[in-house]
This record gives sequence, structure tokens and C-alpha cells, in this order.
Amino acid sequence: MAQFDNAIALAQRLIAKYGQRVVWQSVTETTPNPLEPWNKVAGDPVNHPVSICFVSPRDNEWRKLIALLKGTEITVSRLAGLMGAVTFTPKQNDFVNRAGTQLKVKEFDVLAPNGQIVLYTIEFEA
Repeated sequence: MAQFDNAIALAQRLIAKYGQRVVWQSVTETTPNPLEPWNKVAGDPVNHPVSICFVSPRDNEWRKLIALLKGTEITVSRLAGLMGAVTFTPKQNDFVNRAGTQLKVKEFDVLAPNGQIVLYTIEFEA
């Protein structure tokens, strides 16, 4: 039994209760020609059913200020989510299918004390 099993179980239980069942689509890349390993081709996505609790993104006042300045290309997301520990490794170029709507993952952060994953905080593109 690991040290943070109770925290992981609590996060999973609350996200399942208050969250939404969605499909996490992991983008895979293949190398068709072994002589050209830099030439990667996008393969079929791998679907993972998960629960995500959708919330408002964290308020970051500096990011909001920079987004208001003319000539900047920083966008402020309007949607974020919390996801418990999963059996796969999420990547930043993945998608989430939420009731037929494709949400592109903008960035995510992981809460992993001592390397044991408890929770992912995900921000989606606006």
C-alpha cells in the first residue's frame, strides 16, 4: 500500500460523483520508414474512457493582463478540468471528446507527491 492511496481514492470518488464521463483520445505517432525516424505520421487515436470534473480555469492575473495587451498571442482558456490518476500517460497533443465536442488539451499539470500521481489539472484551448 502506497502512502497516498487514500488521497487517490478520494480524488477518484469525487471526480466520478461530480464529473462527466468523457473519452480521452491519445494521439499516436508512427514511423512508417525506419530509415527516416524523423518522418512521423499521425496514427489512429487510442480512446480511453475517463471521468473529468469540468471547472473554471485558475485565475492568473498576469496571464489575463498579457492577454489584454495588443500584439500578444496568449489566449486565456475558458475551461479546465480535474482528472484522477489513470492507467495511461496523458500528452499535451491529446484530445477529449465531451458529448461530441472535441476539446484540445492546452496544458496540464500533475499533482504527484513522491512521484505517485494523485490528480491532473487540465486546461483546454478556448
